[in-house]
Amino acid sequence: MDVLIYALPVIALIAGAFLLYSLFPAAFPPFLHHAHRPNQGVIKQDWVATGRIDFAAQITKIKTNPGDMDQPTEFKLLVEERRIVESIAGNENLEVQWRLATLREAKAVVTQYHKYLSDNSLIKTVPDETPSLPPPVTTKDNPSDDAPAVKRQPEEDWGR
Repeated sequence: MDVLIYALPVIALIAGAFLLYSLFPAAFPPFLHHAHRPNQGVIKQDWVATGRIDFAAQITKIKTNPGDMDQPTEFKLLVEERRIVESIAGNENLEVQWRLATLREAKAVVTQYHKYLSDNSLIKTVPDETPSLPPPVTTKDNPSDDAPAVKRQPEEDWGR
């Protein structure tokens, strides 16, 4: 019975502290939120592009209907970057991140792709042919010797 007298207020105190923390997180000192702080190390080498690229798309459409794999969709070009950070203990840590590409980077990718296609003769061009002209049409005012006569409909029949 004595344990219940001491345990009940302790349980109420813990529940109250949890409720207070969940309703008013700003009331607690910042040192309780240390998990959300960025790495406090020294940056030895800032973000540098590695040259790796990738494309991202909304995968939810493809998962719901596998037939959509061949449908046009919107893609985002991603670029991989890395940096070296020295921790407080003196260890060097390699951090890797993917970010959206800039317009200059996207143009460089397209330029390299076009160069690859042209170097390997993979670009298919449509031959530039002169379109064949229809045979000349004879009229009452200007008959042609080499063209057959064409019967024309009266103007009131054009709309049919």
